[in-house]
Amino acid sequence: MVAHLTMILLIYFLAAMAVHVMHQRHISRPESEGFEQILLIPSNQAGRIEGIIRALCRELLYRGKSFTLTVVADHHDAETITIIEKMMQKQGLELSYLPAVPSDLERSKEVHGGYRLIDLRKSSDEAGFRQARQ
Repeated sequence: MVAHLTMILLIYFLAAMAVHVMHQRHISRPESEGFEQILLIPSNQAGRIEGIIRALCRELLYRGKSFTLTVVADHHDAETITIIEKMMQKQGLELSYLPAVPSDLERSKEVHGGYRLIDLRKSSDEAGFRQARQ
């Protein structure tokens, strides 16, 4: 009889701990920040673009954000753009193109009004990606 009561108390204790852990996990999760527009200038980065896109998707997924990616398309970047298209299609995400960088975005690399500029033209070892995230 005592063994049965001890077993019941142990089950209640474990259930309470599980609820507590789930609640803490829910509280520690960052809240959704809405929607973000990302402007990407790949500049012939076929070897690195997949890792950069995956890191970006992982970060935005963790933060609970949805996003659209706009790629500044250049005729020299055909291989890079093909990789981006395949990745975005696989993720089921929206992709759009611009023929050139808008002049107002060229001057500033900070996050303004919901868009983020990721310029890989002058980057080395993802420095442009890190700089655009700040």
